[in-house]
Amino acid sequence: MPHFRHDVLRVVSVFCNLILDLGRLLGTAVRSHAALSAEILFLHKQLAFYQEHEIKPRRLTDSARAALLVFTRLFNWRDALVIRTCRGPLLMPFQ
Repeated sequence: MPHFRHDVLRVVSVFCNLILDLGRLLGTAVRSHAALSAEILFLHKQLAFYQEHEIKPRRLTDSARAALLVFTRLFNWRDALVIRTCRGPLLMPFQ
């Protein structure tokens, strides 16, 4: 019986986290373009920092896995992928 209770609590926890993630997604949908651009820039810089310092990513939680599953079904992410290429120097030379 204790294992059943633990499993039920885990399912409820995952469901609550999914509801919270859906709320965050809806909140993101109504934000301004400038706010989203600033957040994307911050995330790019954070990713570059992690790669530069060779920080290992943390494992996903069960609720994060479930959220990714739900969001991939709701959002046509393949059409949103953009391949970026860099043309020209990455750093401007000092004058």
